[in-house]
Amino acid sequence: MSELENLHNEETNDTSYDHVLKYTGVFGGVQGLKTLMAFARNKLTSVFLGEFGMGLIGVYNSISDFLVSASNMGLPLNATQRAGELFDEGSNEEIEHFVMVVRTWVLWTAVFATVLCLCASPLLSFYFFKNSWDYHVLLMIPVAISFLLAEGECAILKGLRQVRKVAIIEGVVALLTIVLTIPFYYYMGLKGVVLGLIFSTLSSFITHGIFSFRLVSYKVSPFSKEVLREGFPMLKRGIPYVLAGVSTTGLNLFIPAYILNSGNTTMSDFGLFKAGSILMVNYASMAFVALEADFFPRLSSVNQDIQRMNQTINQQIKVCLLVIAPVLILYILLLPTVISLQFGESFMAILSMSLCACFYTFFRALSLPLGYSTLAKGDSMVFLAIEVAYNIFFGVVLWLLYKSFGLVGAGIAYSVGALYDIVVILLVCRYRYKVKVMRNTWLIFFFQFICLLVTFLLCISSTIELKYFFGGVAFLASFLYSIFHLSKRSDFLRHIYQHFIHSSGNCC
Repeated sequence: MSELENLHNEETNDTSYDHVLKYTGVFGGVQGLKTLMAFARNKLTSVFLGEFGMGLIGVYNSISDFLVSASNMGLPLNATQRAGELFDEGSNEEIEHFVMVVRTWVLWTAVFATVLCLCASPLLSFYFFKNSWDYHVLLMIPVAISFLLAEGECAILKGLRQVRKVAIIEGVVALLTIVLTIPFYYYMGLKGVVLGLIFSTLSSFITHGIFSFRLVSYKVSPFSKEVLREGFPMLKRGIPYVLAGVSTTGLNLFIPAYILNSGNTTMSDFGLFKAGSILMVNYASMAFVALEADFFPRLSSVNQDIQRMNQTINQQIKVCLLVIAPVLILYILLLPTVISLQFGESFMAILSMSLCACFYTFFRALSLPLGYSTLAKGDSMVFLAIEVAYNIFFGVVLWLLYKSFGLVGAGIAYSVGALYDIVVILLVCRYRYKVKVMRNTWLIFFFQFICLLVTFLLCISSTIELKYFFGGVAFLASFLYSIFHLSKRSDFLRHIYQHFIHSSGNCC
């Protein structure tokens, strides 16, 4: 018997403030584990492969991301949204049939990714490696297929509110990634990069499948006209998402190509840029993974009720700001130590870039929950317009600032791009969806922003003693402010506090 019989329970039906905080905390813990794993993996990668290897991995990841974004037909987002609606109003039979339709179309997207890679490999080989053809590009086919299959299963789990399982999968995949990549780097050097990518992405699909196949048995009908016809509306709605994804991955292809062809720069220079973006951009993406896993399905289920949408979005923004701000402040205070431990002294050139990009992470805590409004509403054309406009804006800003200031300019570009994103999304949400950021949410934002700004200014212009003293004061202010607001709104923290006090009393 599948686990669908127990789909609705107290945990999956809970939408309270405690639930938001709990699963932000759960994913925070998982992302902490992933960050440690990524920290170890990046450290070992820099030791075994150096700056050149970091750049090479970045190039292959850009190629596989492009293949996935151009091939997935927007299925993951549409599947999560529709599964979230069926969770609230559909029967188990409807859910099982819908999952079968999704899996069938995911198989066809994998076929499309294969054909696309075969056709595009000569161009990609010349674009990145100055070769008319490089067979390593074709080895991105199994990587892209594994990504697509894993995305499909993950979308099903998210839509059916299997948040705990998604968190477990995240942790397992993080562990498997380091286990299945580092041995190849150690024994094979640069030749092991592609094999490491293949085995790590394959393990991701297998892990997702172990959990999702138990929830809904695996069935596909790849040649059924009825099944293909049922899934076609998802593909039609997904076209703007595909174009948005292609614009984003196109930007990610442009960045290494631009850096590699800027004067006397080399793959090692791109490796430094990639390391800097890992510290502030990739780790930030980990911090916000709970939004897609837990927040997006909840928001989709209330997308017809403006008041509940407002409440859900502001609730999520507050939790993001209160949780992320003190962690980010502590992180940038310790950034020189982090870089030295993770990459080594030869990577200290990325310190200024990473500091200047710190506001990217903070601004995303506001813009991302708002940005999910377009996805929850299924407003794909607006989503496409926002994404394309952002990618063009960021691409131009990066081009101008990197050309003038190098890595520091790249860091500034990330923060400027995130600020631009806030302005655009605020305008769209306010005038199209009647969704707005409430006054008490803005108060939290500005207080935490001041604490972060003070820390940033200390890190770039003061002595070590002043940086750690006043930076420590800023961190303490941000941390206590967060604890005060979270405990005021949540029984979850109060229970922890009371348990701590009770335990301390018993010890005395």
